[in-house]
Amino acid sequence: MFEDFSPPETGLNPGEEVVWSRRAGMAAKMMLGGACCILGSPWILLIASVALGSGITNILLVVVLIGILLTIIELVNSRRTWYYLTTTRLVEARGGLLRSEIPLEAFQGVRIDDYLEIKSTYREGAAYFFQARIRNPATGKHMILTGLDEDARDLLLKLANPKN
Repeated sequence: MFEDFSPPETGLNPGEEVVWSRRAGMAAKMMLGGACCILGSPWILLIASVALGSGITNILLVVVLIGILLTIIELVNSRRTWYYLTTTRLVEARGGLLRSEIPLEAFQGVRIDDYLEIKSTYREGAAYFFQARIRNPATGKHMILTGLDEDARDLLLKLANPKN
């Protein structure tokens, strides 16, 4: 189903080279939601057990555990995901398997900034992090790149506006 993609050993086509690679970051909303769930859940469960009884508290406990589980899954997936820009395509690989790709030739004859949306998601100290949403002009499918630093943002913007 998914082909191996672990450059430079496997996955590259003949003559293809990696121009840029970056490990994915966690989406800001998942970080915030996960932190709120983990930090707030003991207090919510304590108040619920006193005010509402054990029946409602058990239901809330299940909801909290599901929230924590989803946060852990998102963290693991983000740490296993890498983005690659090669000389011929943009690739998302997770766990050494190619998850999605957009050939750069799909953007020939179109303005890539019509298919590229970059927004700032969070700031950590003096560093800003971004999320890029790229739509494949040929298929209409989206690729979302999370946790991009300013260098990655600038590289994607340079792809969108090669004259600048």
